[in-house]
Amino acid sequence: MRGSAGYSEECDRAIWNKRLAQARQPDGIITVRSVDQVVEVVRFATANGLKVSPRGGGHHYGGAALRDRGLLLDLGALDFIEIDSAARVARIGAGVRGDVLSQKLAAHGFAFPVGHCADVCVSGYLLNGGFGWNSGEWGAACASVITIEMVLADGETVLASESNHPDLFWAARGGGPGFFAAVIAYHITLRPLPTVTCAWRGAFPAASAPLLADWLTAATDAAAPETEVGCFLMSHWDTGEQAIVLRVSACGDDEADARSRVSSFASPPRGATTIGDPCTEILPFVELFKLSPMPSGKRVAADHLWATAKLGELLLAVHDIPARSPHSTIDLVAYGGHSRVCLPRDGALSVGGGTGVGIYAMWDNATDDDVNRAWVRRVDAALSLFRSGRYVGEADLTASPGRVAECFEPQILQRLQSLRAKYDPNSLFFTWP
Repeated sequence: MRGSAGYSEECDRAIWNKRLAQARQPDGIITVRSVDQVVEVVRFATANGLKVSPRGGGHHYGGAALRDRGLLLDLGALDFIEIDSAARVARIGAGVRGDVLSQKLAAHGFAFPVGHCADVCVSGYLLNGGFGWNSGEWGAACASVITIEMVLADGETVLASESNHPDLFWAARGGGPGFFAAVIAYHITLRPLPTVTCAWRGAFPAASAPLLADWLTAATDAAAPETEVGCFLMSHWDTGEQAIVLRVSACGDDEADARSRVSSFASPPRGATTIGDPCTEILPFVELFKLSPMPSGKRVAADHLWATAKLGELLLAVHDIPARSPHSTIDLVAYGGHSRVCLPRDGALSVGGGTGVGIYAMWDNATDDDVNRAWVRRVDAALSLFRSGRYVGEADLTASPGRVAECFEPQILQRLQSLRAKYDPNSLFFTWP
């Protein structure tokens, strides 16, 4: 409880973004290890006039789980994984990490479009929609969710699916951090483990953007539609110079098939200077995480937008905006190459699926907060002409009162608000930040 020994340490443990770990103070942090304990916490909160904020892994850039007042309901210990190989489904707890899930499934010959960062838990990732590895082929991760176990504001435990509590099932597939129940487990459909994965990587000075832009667009258009194309503006890990780092990955039936899906990137434009030699790597699906490292223990400011433009156009718009920290990146990602990622047929996830832009400022000292947050705003403004919406899982929902509305189609947001009023009329669960 707030004021007790160890409280500050618990806040720090609960939230990945160290800029926000001490910025808000819940009345208490409660770690649960069973469904019954979740129900007990919800009923205790109701009886004592407290709000509840569920937390899975705490990786949300805006620290959505940590709120002022109320109870932080820590679901991280609900990390069970139950695999039914015959049915090709799994039941996974809210606290399961993506890397752990990927390894467990691979041992049984299966895979799932887990998040790009190894330490992202399935809880918020799936609740936000989930755009992860190989989502160009498999679709948004929440589209592979078939049943969701949750505890409602009145303490009732329900299993929501297309046929049972379909409105709750709809809202939980993309409703994001404003969802009005505590999700405790997901039942997911599994994919056959890809035989092989191929990744092509190359790095270029940031000043090469005008030379690379048209080639990047053409290479993306020529690649297989499910190929993931990432263009990252960042400090190069060896030289420290501002660089354009390209990472292109695809799964295949065999090595030749996988290589063919990224082959359009094998010949950068004549005259383009590289930093080191481009390389093509064959690796298992479970090792894709090493292509997307994200430093821990940093102060973070982030934002996200979906864009209608080609990768080359987006690169030209931001290549000359140097970051204020060597740890910061601008991630331009075409999750499905030149095709949009499939969204769930029936779900609140309604915006996005094309090219996403993640703006991530990361630094160490509190004295640098203002300049790094200003850099995020500057990059976002530079891309405003291309913006078609935002991803609720990564957008800075505190930036303006209308931010949430940019994450959903108008009728979707209206329906979410109506369902919140129906299932949580007393606002037990915190709404969007």
